[in-house]
Amino acid sequence: MSAARIITDMGAAVAFVDGKVKLSGLDRLPAKVAERVLNVARERREELRRELDPTGLGWLPGPPDDADPVFNGWWAAFDLSDVCRLYGVRVVRAGERILAVYPPSLEPELIAYAGSLLVEARPYLTAHMDKLPILTQPEAVKIILEIMRQHRGLKFTRGDGGSMWPIYPRTWTAGQRATVQSLWFAAGDAVDRDDFMEA
Repeated sequence: MSAARIITDMGAAVAFVDGKVKLSGLDRLPAKVAERVLNVARERREELRRELDPTGLGWLPGPPDDADPVFNGWWAAFDLSDVCRLYGVRVVRAGERILAVYPPSLEPELIAYAGSLLVEARPYLTAHMDKLPILTQPEAVKIILEIMRQHRGLKFTRGDGGSMWPIYPRTWTAGQRATVQSLWFAAGDAVDRDDFMEA
């Protein structure tokens, strides 16, 4: 179970505010329960930060010296975090792959800009892979299935090699396609199973 879910199930609230994990509602809980909430928050702080950060890049430190070899990668990651914050993009890792998950309504120009920043930031982000939120295969499949329920025109078909490939509705924007493509990569071989669409 996720750390945030454990905390909320105990009756407290948890949020990611200004780069920090914040707890609230402890004063309404019995002392022993409040102590357990604090222990979970302390022991699983990094997990909570990754889980609650809507951008995936809330962990970025201050800028390195401009002579530092990582400066350009850090700067691209910093710019990308602004795009994430302003437009609802989220940077995640799926296995060894770093992906940007776009909101379906995002304009093609912004997708291209975010994509170019991700390419430039990738070496820096790869060196800090452990700080990126993890998008698991089951989570990616769940989101794909939710999108398929909302958009009946989105289908998957089996290719020559046995892998499933998305077929997008003709009316879809670049943002909608990019979102499903990122999720498809994250889902990996989980979409190749015969029961994928029944999950």
